[in-house]
Amino acid sequence: MVRQTAVFGDVGYRARAEVARANVSNINAANAIEALGCYYALKQNKGQGDARVRGSEKLRGKANFDFKTLCKPGFYVSQPMRMGTGQALLALGLVRAQGERFNAFTCTAFGHEFVNACCGDDGALLEELVQWAQRGDSVDRLKGPVSGLLSPLQVLPAQARALLSRRIDAELSPASGGLRRAAIRGWVRARHAKPEAVFDWAERPDEIDPEHWNDLHYGALFFQVQDAAYDVLNAVEQHMAVLSTQRFELGSVLPERISTHITHLRAMARLFLDNPQRQRTDPVASTFCHECVDPDSSSLLASLVSRDGRVLRLQGKDILPGGAFQHQVLEVDTGQVVIEAQAALPAWISHRVGRLHRLDLDLQGQLSAWLTPAPAVAIEEVSL
Repeated sequence: MVRQTAVFGDVGYRARAEVARANVSNINAANAIEALGCYYALKQNKGQGDARVRGSEKLRGKANFDFKTLCKPGFYVSQPMRMGTGQALLALGLVRAQGERFNAFTCTAFGHEFVNACCGDDGALLEELVQWAQRGDSVDRLKGPVSGLLSPLQVLPAQARALLSRRIDAELSPASGGLRRAAIRGWVRARHAKPEAVFDWAERPDEIDPEHWNDLHYGALFFQVQDAAYDVLNAVEQHMAVLSTQRFELGSVLPERISTHITHLRAMARLFLDNPQRQRTDPVASTFCHECVDPDSSSLLASLVSRDGRVLRLQGKDILPGGAFQHQVLEVDTGQVVIEAQAALPAWISHRVGRLHRLDLDLQGQLSAWLTPAPAVAIEEVSL
């Protein structure tokens, strides 16, 4: 995604300068180029969704549009991928700015070098995009190689991958304070190389020091509690969806499904609180988990619903639908949680670890193969 965002940003910035009379901001221009990349990816994938692509519903059936149309509100998703890349672009030295506002970003020399490496043609494709935006031509007038430049499904050229990999290595060096991330990177590489290896939190890998490993375990135990809490709220929502009143009174007899999820939540929260290996205590996480072990189910539900407020809301002793309530029964889960077999990472570990893993695979040109669906296996709960 860094490749696409850098190209989007560079093209967006230059295109905005060319079409300034149309009052197009940097953000709108970059969003437009991102939408174009996802449009090409969906065409390449014959409309099928992919974890690297957004807007499959918004872009379905769109054709013969121009740059100005791409920039219009509502043409593409309201939360583009660009929104989550600001810190990474700055940290990798691809852009410079006062603060982290995308409108203030300007491409650095390294950023231009990286984009040119992505293009592989000294910027000819980039210039074609700028000219296309300026002329207001239909998307059909763009040449085929442009789709390869922008599509998130395309593998980075080797030169671009090497540039970015060297920059990341520099950021993860001891001199840059990146020891922990470097250790994680080495560990996930080893896990990916031997995905069949059995994982056990009790067996710390050599790459990671004890304090760091305990922190990762502490986080995984908490994320496990968080997911169990979501399961309770989902069970309440599903129960209320079939009630004519769509209201659940605290103190009422709990349906078996809700009761089962509450019992599981208590067990996961107690596991978190009883962890003897933790090196620190997060007061917010501890407070939440103490609420989740409350022996009074009505009090426990009240705490969860009060924290939610969007899907479910609390009014006195009644749980009522919130603004995001699903007024229909969704598919009931089977009670078995599954995960892609090729994930190679333990369940509930920090999302940052997974993102670093995917970035590393992308830089090795292996991400597409890794994302290919594989047989699912049951997730084992995080234990002490």
